Amino acid sequence: MQIDLANWISVFLALIATASAAITYAVYRSSTDPEVIVYADTDKKRPSLIVLIIENIGKGPAENITFETSRGLPEKAFSIEEPQIMPKTMASGPIIDGIPFLAPGQKIIISWGQYGGLKKYMGGDNIIVKTQYRKANSKFWFSRSSSSSQLFVEAFYGTDISDANWDKKISESLIKTNDQLQNIDKAIKKLGSGKS
Repeated sequence: MQIDLANWISVFLALIATASAAITYAVYRSSTDPEVIVYADTDKKRPSLIVLIIENIGKGPAENITFETSRGLPEKAFSIEEPQIMPKTMASGPIIDGIPFLAPGQKIIISWGQYGGLKKYMGGDNIIVKTQYRKANSKFWFSRSSSSSQLFVEAFYGTDISDANWDKKISESLIKTNDQLQNIDKAIKKLGSGKS
């Protein structure tokens, strides 16, 4: 049985239509679905602090967010140098209890610790965090999504932990300048009144 040219063209057009529908669906999902990730970063306003960030980087809201970690997470591991005592394991908070809702672009920031304390707890190993969530207000049972993130602290060794809180520094400088100007103003008024 031989397939003629018209049938080949029909099959080819059907494949193109199917691929086009799949691409359109993928673009639609990427523009409406949430994507919740967990990562560590340095705190830009508090020197030496490493924070844990839970963020919805997707375009849609997420709800019923739960987390599963490959092992326990450290909590309040505050020590620049590696401490003698092992930091405690996280027992409560958003990673343990879950999060009911995250809007697109919304993030939750947890003061996690400092390099020494976190390194003591984690050693050189990464911790994998699996996140499960639903697209908010979805009527479909298959709208459950998941993502996987890796937490690590070794990458923060030797990174810049200087105080970059320029707003606070400028504010403190302006307060000092204002105090000095008030002292100069008082001295000028005192000289003008003839008092010594």
